[in-house]
Amino acid sequence: MITNPSLEAKPKLYIFECNSETYLTCMEKALFGSNKTWPLEVKKGDYCLLHHMEAGTLLGIWKTASDGGRNLDARAWKGKFPYQVKVMQASAKINELAKALISEFHVDPIVGRFDNVVEDELAAKIIETLQSTKA
Repeated sequence: MITNPSLEAKPKLYIFECNSETYLTCMEKALFGSNKTWPLEVKKGDYCLLHHMEAGTLLGIWKTASDGGRNLDARAWKGKFPYQVKVMQASAKINELAKALISEFHVDPIVGRFDNVVEDELAAKIIETLQSTKA
């Protein structure tokens, strides 16, 4: 069972992206990836969400089982997303984030994407909300 994050701990929450094609690889390999280098910041034990871009939903919650690295599984996604982190499900089921919380994220209006890192009070609120969702 996961302990509730403390606001003093300044939790970080990382948001990875997927589509219908890449989602299955994420789930089968328990691996999230990006073609940008920011996953190298991820540390074992951090929290992650998955933004399903086609569905427009945020799914979670996972904890990282490794630090972020390069080509942890070089064959995943045919090498398209080399900056990767191993994950493990950290909730009883994969939950969809409430629309009200999604609106609190910073979204770049030009590309319509979430910031990849959410910190402090908002991260703690999201983690707590997803952990308290009944299976």
